[in-house]
Formats: sequence, C-alpha cells, structure tokens
Amino acid sequence: MKTSKSTRFLPLLLLLLISACSTKTEMVGFARAIRIPEHTCKKRFNETICEPERCQHQCTKREPFGVGKCNGNMCVCSYYCKLPPM
Repeated sequence: MKTSKSTRFLPLLLLLLISACSTKTEMVGFARAIRIPEHTCKKRFNETICEPERCQHQCTKREPFGVGKCNGNMCVCSYYCKLPPM
C-alpha cells in the first residue's frame, strides 16, 4: 500500500513542532500567549522594594500559572481566572 507524501509529512511536522517547544519556559510562554484577555485577574502586593524574582515566586506560590511583574514598589500578579472580573 502506498502512502502519499503529505501523510508522511504531517507526523514529521508534528514531531518537529514538539521538539522546538520542548523546554518548559517556551511551553509556559505558549500557555501565556493563548490566554483570554477577559479572564485575566490581577492581584497587587505592596513591597518595600520589589524584586522581579521574588515577585514571580510569590505570584506562582499563590496562583500556579501566575505571572509576577514589578510596577514601582508594587508586585502585580496576573493570572487566569475562570470567571471574568466584574
């Protein structure tokens, strides 16, 4: 039985795509990119001095897929919430 070139090409393309996104940071980056903007919630934590690494750690400790960024002395944690904020 003969297989067409496109039938052999699709699994190879899928394997290539998976191997290109094999690192954890790239997969997390991809997960962030597909968020629905209406379902993004934010929490703010007041800090004396906001350090980016500490802010990210606090954010992921409270929200598993949260992203922490410093804004002045404030740590802003954005994360996916099931219901959009009112």
